[in-house]
Amino acid sequence: MKHIFFLVLLAITIPLTLQGQQKVVTGTVKDLNGVLPGAAVTEKGLPTNGAIVDADGRFRLTLKGSSNTLIVKLIGFTQQQVSVAGRSSVDVVLQPSNQGLDEVVVVGFNQVKRITNTGAVSAISGSEIRNVPTANVQNALMGKLPGFVSQQRSGQPGKDASDFFIRGVSSLNSDGNKPLIIVDDIEYSYDQLQQINVNEIESISILKDASTTAIYGIKGANGVLVVTTRRGKAGQPQVNVRVESGQQSPVKTPVFLDSYNTAVLVNEAYKNDGLLPKFTDQDLKLFKNGKDPYGHPNINWYNAIFKKHSYQTNSNIDVSGGTEAVKYFISGGFLTQNGLVRDFSDPRNEVNTNYFFRRYNFRSNLDMQATKTLNLRLDLTTRFGDINQPHDANVVSEVYNFEKIHPYSAPLINPNGSYAYAADTKDALPTLNARLANGGYSRSKRTDFNALFGATQQLGFLTKGLSLTGRVAYAGIEQYSRNLFRGAQPPSYYYNPVDGSYTLDPRGFYRLQPYAVTGNTDLYSRNVNTQVFLTYNRSFGDHNFNGLALYNRQSTTSMADIPANFRGFSFKAGYNYKEKYLIDFNGALNGSDRFQAAKRNGFFPALGVGWNLSQEKFFAPWSNAISLLKLRGSYGVVGSDVTTGNRYLYRQEYVAGGGYSFGENDTQAGTIYEGDLGSPNVTWEKARKADVGLDMNLFKDRLSITVDYFHDIRFDQLVQKGSVPTILGVGFGPTNVAKTSNQGFDGQINYRATVRQWNFNSSLVFQYFKNKVLYKDEAAPAYPWLRQTGLPIDQPFGYHYIGFYSQEDIAKIQSDAKDKPATPLSEYPIQAGDLKYQDMNGDGVIDNNDQRAIGKPNLANTVLGLTLGAQYKGFSVSLLFQGSFGYSFSVVGTGIETFQSQFQPIHQERWTPETADHAAFPRLTSNPTTINSARTYMSDFWLIDARYIRLKTLDFGYQLSSKALPKQLNNARLYVSAYNLFTWTNYKKYQQDPEVSSNSAGDAYINQRVINVGLQIGFK
Repeated sequence: MKHIFFLVLLAITIPLTLQGQQKVVTGTVKDLNGVLPGAAVTEKGLPTNGAIVDADGRFRLTLKGSSNTLIVKLIGFTQQQVSVAGRSSVDVVLQPSNQGLDEVVVVGFNQVKRITNTGAVSAISGSEIRNVPTANVQNALMGKLPGFVSQQRSGQPGKDASDFFIRGVSSLNSDGNKPLIIVDDIEYSYDQLQQINVNEIESISILKDASTTAIYGIKGANGVLVVTTRRGKAGQPQVNVRVESGQQSPVKTPVFLDSYNTAVLVNEAYKNDGLLPKFTDQDLKLFKNGKDPYGHPNINWYNAIFKKHSYQTNSNIDVSGGTEAVKYFISGGFLTQNGLVRDFSDPRNEVNTNYFFRRYNFRSNLDMQATKTLNLRLDLTTRFGDINQPHDANVVSEVYNFEKIHPYSAPLINPNGSYAYAADTKDALPTLNARLANGGYSRSKRTDFNALFGATQQLGFLTKGLSLTGRVAYAGIEQYSRNLFRGAQPPSYYYNPVDGSYTLDPRGFYRLQPYAVTGNTDLYSRNVNTQVFLTYNRSFGDHNFNGLALYNRQSTTSMADIPANFRGFSFKAGYNYKEKYLIDFNGALNGSDRFQAAKRNGFFPALGVGWNLSQEKFFAPWSNAISLLKLRGSYGVVGSDVTTGNRYLYRQEYVAGGGYSFGENDTQAGTIYEGDLGSPNVTWEKARKADVGLDMNLFKDRLSITVDYFHDIRFDQLVQKGSVPTILGVGFGPTNVAKTSNQGFDGQINYRATVRQWNFNSSLVFQYFKNKVLYKDEAAPAYPWLRQTGLPIDQPFGYHYIGFYSQEDIAKIQSDAKDKPATPLSEYPIQAGDLKYQDMNGDGVIDNNDQRAIGKPNLANTVLGLTLGAQYKGFSVSLLFQGSFGYSFSVVGTGIETFQSQFQPIHQERWTPETADHAAFPRLTSNPTTINSARTYMSDFWLIDARYIRLKTLDFGYQLSSKALPKQLNNARLYVSAYNLFTWTNYKKYQQDPEVSSNSAGDAYINQRVINVGLQIGFK
């Protein structure tokens, strides 16, 4: 009996004891943008003991082992291990990732897992760029995606979107280098892309090789940027609100010399030109001591016109959720960017003449399960944008322009409050502040509307894995401009401090003219796209098949033109065995009405193969260290129909000309003249693309490596023939006459580590490309160094600088010595201190025949991006350093040349007899077309082989723990972010941003640095 009682007692107490040893852990799973329903939480060492995160982002799990560690997984995010020792509740914050074996990347009309992908694809999650404080998607991608290279040419509000390319450029046709842009499988223009709110984006992929772009056929040669927008998930409504405000300031502020130092250099230049000094010693004294601010003004016009900073704000709200029957994602946003120009306006005018940009976004994405086998989709998007700028004025250019204003020309305001004018300049214009106050504005108002309706019918009754999808998409763009301006300049006066008199400006207006208003329709386009495609995805044991057959038609109408039409068929066929041996065949048969019927359509095939070595049996000994080792390669042909010139290149063009006068009464009649000749054989450009890639994941996916080598041949390029003499008197449209190559490599290395409660991540993005002109239809050059064939695309040409003419050189020139240096044929005699160039052909004359290839093209051929991130409890920090190398740029005219540009510190380093050994600038002259002019004589003296490194983005934030939040909230994050925070360059000659457009005045609106503060809140 005692034994029976003991056994019963033991049977009762053991389970109670074991139950007492078990531990219940609760928590939430989030990313930086909110909760993450659907994440899997398991106990380390017991993979069958797990829980799924609910719609509120919460989970509850009873631990049964002794590891006290949770493993949290969700596709698209880095797996994370969380210690719960001594804790019963945790907040887990996951980091975005696309480097896991099962991570999905978006390609053309489909998605593929990284482990089975055979193409060259780079991808990024929208959450990784959502906190970058810039108005444009493409500005946030530089240094983040291998193969993506961009240049931000302007910082003007509403016009600051970067130009971007995929794997550089490969066509001599500049318009033909722009990538195809696809948003939710519908083609977008550059303008439409920069209107998208980043808050709406789920992911971005760039497709780089033929295997991934052949499905787009005639549009795929330049690579494809694919954007997918966010969609709802089943669950209770989730509301996210983001409010942020940022301060903008120029990345680089130009420094100009004051009146005294400018006047000293002006006198020196006049002396060099054999002229009397402009300023007396008394003038110089008054400029220096500032005792005569009206008679001898000293105005820094940049500081007088521009503020040190302006503000931008960005607000977004989105709601998502639904049931299995209806899921929704609805988003609205408002962005405003203000300009840097000071407010000079008369309050009574109520006219905003500053720069600004306003954008309003709305998106609704609905997914409906109409029946068990039929899914419906309806996407509606509307975007409104307003861009404002001073009427008929490039303010930065005017501030740079010495011909318009000098620092000593006039005071900002006369003593009696009237406006002054630049009496010492040719145009004698009222000062810039006067014209900004009264000159009015130019404003464009743009509306984009997109609608997409789609239906997917599962055809399982025919065969398992087959489905049919149909889509109709409509895109409409309307842009109108409004100009409010005065017909004449505002009254302005010259004030004479000697007698206190005021003299009206030469135009003689005593009062302001009334405002006039004009308007125009700048853009009115309609785009209708129809798609029907069959998809197939099925497995038979270890054999996995997938396929796609697509019919695609697009019709675009712009203004009053007849529609431009595109139509084609595309297909995919893929197979893999055990995710080990992979093969994909893609192709398209399509064309556009740009070419005549016989040359309209082309067939573009591509093949991709892959071998996953890590799945092989012989690889088993290394499987713990290397979870993925995959080799892949692709080859194919894709095309491009984008070019300048007449829309129908095969037709003769006739152009309406001006009036023709005849008869006694001077009767005017319109004329028509012969334009570019048509070419019946013209057709699309073609590109043969080869790519070899390697994908590796090591150390339980903590380290991942992707590297690609590519080699493209672009032929039948649509460019103008250069060998046709102009004596023919008629132009030729673009024809298929050029061939280039482009090769290089790109890749990404990611590493993550966890040390106790610290999570670290880093990513190195790298890319290098080198292109070459294999054939160009150019006129036979007089000398081999003038030939462009064999050089990089857009190779700059100019003179080779070999120093300054010395006084000894001038003596030889004047005495006509046999060994005298070569000189140009110019009305201005060469002087000591002028730039000296190499006489390439040895004829003693510097002319066009002495030009040669100098420097490098303006697009960086090497781009690096290093992202460093860390997370501790609720704190997170991420930095992106981006560098561009292997490019050149020059600045001409008002950007650098004396008496065209304001005098700058570099001009103080000019050549003089005393500084001949170390001068950094030629002698000063007031003549604009001497051999020292960068615009007239471009040389490698002016061309900078540039490089730069930027702290491109920074994000530092704190995510409040769930315990600290009210019940109504499931997420709250405070953050500070920055864009273009610091820049390091290798040049001092120029004061422009390193992304300035080469061979320009460099007077675009300066790129902006943004420091931003934001709050993000998530509601249940």
